[in-house]
Amino acid sequence: MVPDMTRLPFVVQPRLKPIVEKIGTEESGVIEVERRGYLTTGEKAFVQQVQQFDNGTSEIITVSRQVARKYSLGMDKAYNLVLAIISGAICDKEDESFVAVIEEDFAESLTAVVRSLSAGQTREELIMAACLLRYRVDPEFEISEINKVHPDIINGLAALYRDEEKRSLEAFKNEEGKEEEKQESVEEIEKKPVKATKSRSTNTTGD
Repeated sequence: MVPDMTRLPFVVQPRLKPIVEKIGTEESGVIEVERRGYLTTGEKAFVQQVQQFDNGTSEIITVSRQVARKYSLGMDKAYNLVLAIISGAICDKEDESFVAVIEEDFAESLTAVVRSLSAGQTREELIMAACLLRYRVDPEFEISEINKVHPDIINGLAALYRDEEKRSLEAFKNEEGKEEEKQESVEEIEKKPVKATKSRSTNTTGD
């Protein structure tokens, strides 16, 4: 639901006014959602509350503990090695052989973590989409209904959420540019002299 900002006793009005984004494709249908340039505290809290049940991080910690125990490593060291393996990051030369051994010994556990993280990323997009649908489209929208929403709309809403989270102003700049171009084109038309057109009336005298 869009907050009623007009009730606030602004001394200086907000610099940016919301713009309307069209989300979706021909296949999914298109909906309109406000882009504001930020997330409200309610929107952030909604996503954080749902995300706290995500177990991807706890699975990484579990595998890290197993690695630390087996190779007598500190927990921080084991955690960083496991993260490096999962993310495909470049390790120090002294850790390369160590990483290869861990990959072999914990292949199943590491694969399970990667699957969980991949599923977690999908869940995250669903949560972001559900958040914007509830707070900016339909306040009665239930998160359980998100599985019925077309993937194109989910992707578009998740991308908008990420932009708002970063406080991206790119879309606002583009909108301002369009408005300036429109204004310039109107002014150009107004400046052009009006050309006289030949009269179609005929001379009835025959001269």
